[in-house]
Amino acid sequence: MKTLALLLLILLTGSFTYGIKLPNGVTMDSVACSFAPGRFSYSFLKNNEMVGEIMPGTCHYNNQEDGKIDQSYIAEFYSLAKKDTFPTKKEAFNWFISSMENYYKPVEITKWQKLKVQPPKVSLKYPWDWTYRLDKFQGIFGSQIQSENKLTLMVTDQRGHSEILMLIRTPNTAKITISQVMETASKMNRAISFQNNPASDVEIGGKTFKSSENTFILLMHQWHFWYADDQEIIYINYNLLKDEKDRYPEVMKEIVRSINWQ
Repeated sequence: MKTLALLLLILLTGSFTYGIKLPNGVTMDSVACSFAPGRFSYSFLKNNEMVGEIMPGTCHYNNQEDGKIDQSYIAEFYSLAKKDTFPTKKEAFNWFISSMENYYKPVEITKWQKLKVQPPKVSLKYPWDWTYRLDKFQGIFGSQIQSENKLTLMVTDQRGHSEILMLIRTPNTAKITISQVMETASKMNRAISFQNNPASDVEIGGKTFKSSENTFILLMHQWHFWYADDQEIIYINYNLLKDEKDRYPEVMKEIVRSINWQ
């Protein structure tokens, strides 16, 4: 009889989770609690990484106050460093699912900054809370240059700085062709495969680039743009890692569309 009652309790407490609709790419695992028979903790994974959990307040330790078992649920979403406590499992799930849906949906930028740098003689727009850096990048594509020729855009979140876009504009000292530029890039980055992802033409700022994309180490999505003539070589690359693939694809397209050459 006790076994039947416990089984019924497990079915009743777990039935709510069966109707949960998770964001695309998110999965959920459950583990039975040590000190709360019939109750479970729930972990959520995306890209093979745990992104949060929901746990009863008395799941793995005997948390009692005035002889009463703690019936609350603790929900934590790591990507936003958010944590809260709720009186019911349903409220905890509603909060957690809503937090994930808002976080993983494509970001809409309402405030932009304008950037104009010489060198590498380019102007573009980028989100107001991002940063940028200029560097001198020598030796690539046989180019010889003494001034800064590389622009990097960076996004900052709870995990630190992510270099999300790189733009190199440098003299074509060696007079190499666009095919040689692309071949050099593929040797530097073995994930680039023109056989699997043939290059296509893309216009950026009035210049026609060759473009290709690829996945790097299963986690990062990369886009590449190459241009070469007798005077110069331009290489644009942006990388979206893990949740950035869900959040920033449209933002990156908007940045590339805004590029103009000075």
